[in-house]
Amino acid sequence: MNTIRYCPPERRRHPRTHLQMMLHGVRLDPDGGDVQNTLQMVDISRGGMGVISERWLYPGQRLVLSVPLHPEGVRKNLHATVVRCRSVREGYHIGLEFDPSALSAALSEAPAVVAA
Repeated sequence: MNTIRYCPPERRRHPRTHLQMMLHGVRLDPDGGDVQNTLQMVDISRGGMGVISERWLYPGQRLVLSVPLHPEGVRKNLHATVVRCRSVREGYHIGLEFDPSALSAALSEAPAVVAA
């Protein structure tokens, strides 16, 4: 039996690149407990990134992400806002949107990191 499945059109403005690495994030509006989170990046684009976290983060919550730019330990801080958070087996899958000013600064310094 053949099944026809509907696939909705892609709504993303920028294509994403699957990339896995550990990141550190600092919540700018802490809701109690630790302010720092360890996040597992799963994909990145010019507009944002997807991460896995052990902790639930609410939409609208702001973060500063410490992103490694070079194997020699150079890091860049990127500001991002949580746009969605859903429970998955590994913890929480979180969609982050980069702040436009942070994104333009990162692109001027290290285009290979967020170019997709």
